[in-house]
Amino acid sequence: MMSKLLVPPRCARLGLNILGGATVIESIHRFPRASKIEDKELNDYAPFRYWVKDLVRSLNVELEVKGTPLAQGSLFLANHVSWVDTVILNHAEPLAFVSRHDVEDWPFIGTFTRRMGSVYVDRSNKFQAYRSIPKLEDKLRSGRSVIVFPESTTSDGSHLLPFYGMFVESAVRVGCQVQPIALRYFDKSGNTMREAAYAGDDSFGETLVRILSQKKVYASIEFLEPIDALNVDRKEVLRISRDRIARALSL
Repeated sequence: MMSKLLVPPRCARLGLNILGGATVIESIHRFPRASKIEDKELNDYAPFRYWVKDLVRSLNVELEVKGTPLAQGSLFLANHVSWVDTVILNHAEPLAFVSRHDVEDWPFIGTFTRRMGSVYVDRSNKFQAYRSIPKLEDKLRSGRSVIVFPESTTSDGSHLLPFYGMFVESAVRVGCQVQPIALRYFDKSGNTMREAAYAGDDSFGETLVRILSQKKVYASIEFLEPIDALNVDRKEVLRISRDRIARALSL
């Protein structure tokens, strides 16, 4: 059930959350000697983690997490539905994201992903994209977990798009574990909620209004059986990951 009457008060709450988050992030970066940010990432700070938790609530999302995530230093692969994915995934597990290059300039989400040490990739230029693989290797070797959206774009959540494996090469080179993640948005009855999707010609603002207009948006993140990248090549990692995500989502 949608009601645009819900949007103004929820926008106000979201605005206060973003203001609070900006204060936390700015304080950490403004006083580097005290915060020791050069040796840490934002996810290492309890106030930041609390802010992300409250941000999920401010976005009108009730999140359910299933399964057990791998230890830090692992590569995660998830299906991609919305810009909200980055927020709820980071709430479930501290992660660095591989994002397309224009996301860095998006309002709010750009700052959010940039401050978390995301790796931005120009997917329209295969040479530039390939050159980003060593950055992912460095993240993994430093003990940080990284998440990749192998569909390279979003769907409305009703199906999976083809998976592309360039960035999975980083896990193969490092020899780390890879864990698929099944992500979905649904209503109280369990039906897929396409209103939460950021797909096709949707704008950031249109998606936000649709999400805030719902009585409640339910989201589920399921950490699936991991894959040892030491024993299989990247194509097999992709095939297994896609099959497991499809089964988990009943697609």
